[in-house]
Amino acid sequence: MFRSKNILWITFAFCVTTGSCEDVYQQSGTDVKMDCPSAKPNAEIEWKLNNVLVLGISTTGRERKGSLHVSQRARIEKTSLKITAVKSEDSGVYTCSTTTHKLYVVSAHANPSSVLYSTGTNLNCDVTKDFKGTICWTAPDSKSYSQSKSMTVVESVTSDNAGLWTCHITDVNGKEVFKLNVKITVVGPLNTTEEVTTYEGGIAELPCFLPAPSTLPITGGSWTSETASHISFPALMRTNSDVKWNSTGVSTDKVTVRDEQLNKYFNVTLKRVNADDAGVYVCSLVFEGGKSLSAKLKLTVLKTTPTPDNGSGDSNVTWYTPVSGVPLWVWVAVAVSTVFLVVIIILIYCRNKRMKRKMKKLKSKQLSLKSRVYCTCGRADNSRVQGKESTRTGKRERPPSLPRHQYSYLNE
Repeated sequence: MFRSKNILWITFAFCVTTGSCEDVYQQSGTDVKMDCPSAKPNAEIEWKLNNVLVLGISTTGRERKGSLHVSQRARIEKTSLKITAVKSEDSGVYTCSTTTHKLYVVSAHANPSSVLYSTGTNLNCDVTKDFKGTICWTAPDSKSYSQSKSMTVVESVTSDNAGLWTCHITDVNGKEVFKLNVKITVVGPLNTTEEVTTYEGGIAELPCFLPAPSTLPITGGSWTSETASHISFPALMRTNSDVKWNSTGVSTDKVTVRDEQLNKYFNVTLKRVNADDAGVYVCSLVFEGGKSLSAKLKLTVLKTTPTPDNGSGDSNVTWYTPVSGVPLWVWVAVAVSTVFLVVIIILIYCRNKRMKRKMKKLKSKQLSLKSRVYCTCGRADNSRVQGKESTRTGKRERPPSLPRHQYSYLNE
């Protein structure tokens, strides 16, 4: 054992000093192929890892496998050694004849890769233990992070940290020899508007949404009011793989919700709003592991009639006066649209009637023209027939005889 280790290190030191040793970097889980240009044609080939047989082929074509785990995933193609799905344990010095390769197996990952907004994650970029170079990370915003102890900690992530992170591996000479990409997804922040304004008797939609559908499992959530404690809100509950609103004990005449896209939108709607409903409302989501996100908004409720302090009041108040729970301006818009639609339908109907009358007149004219053409054509045909008969005989027609009383005039 001692002798084999000495031979290994002597071989490795020789190839490094002479420059005949090639460093090979390969990502874990992928395939790698190492050539053996020094092997002679039709000669016996032996590939060894750290001076232990991996595979060999005799001159007769007989294959010999070693006892290493990598031997089960390796094969010889001509003189090259190909290893499928390389693992970190496959790293080391590979030799074939006088050719030597130093294999470094590289892996990179983020833990966790889906990160909740304002929480942290760990970036790992691992290379074979005897690697002497340096490792650093580049964020999506091109900011660099140095790695120490095979780990880079990113604290309090934001939306700017979402995207591809690149692990750069540099050798002792300062040359970049390999790089890997890791994708980080940031869930959050939970968004809403700063203020929602409505009028007494009207409706108010309280928005609450994520920038993108959540890649983390949502286990719960709710709306609460810091001032209007008399309002009961539904709660988010997880059932199997779905998230739904639980409206038990909630008055749907006051609060309504929708179950569509509950991985991104969590809006609620208040009906018949009154002055007591004004205040601060909080939307919160709970994710797997107990971590949560929240957002606040302020609800302002305006009076529907002018007060003595503001004289005649704001003209917009009249337009927002609720009628059957819907603001007045909505009813006006519907009425105007209906009248406009009716006028358009009447105009189209009148136009179609005019077009039909014109078509009838045009058809009657065409019929009268056709009858005249037929009569003319008949006459023309008769004249042509008579002309043909006269041309066939070649004689002129004899003029009719004169009456007797006209002969006397001729004699005179």
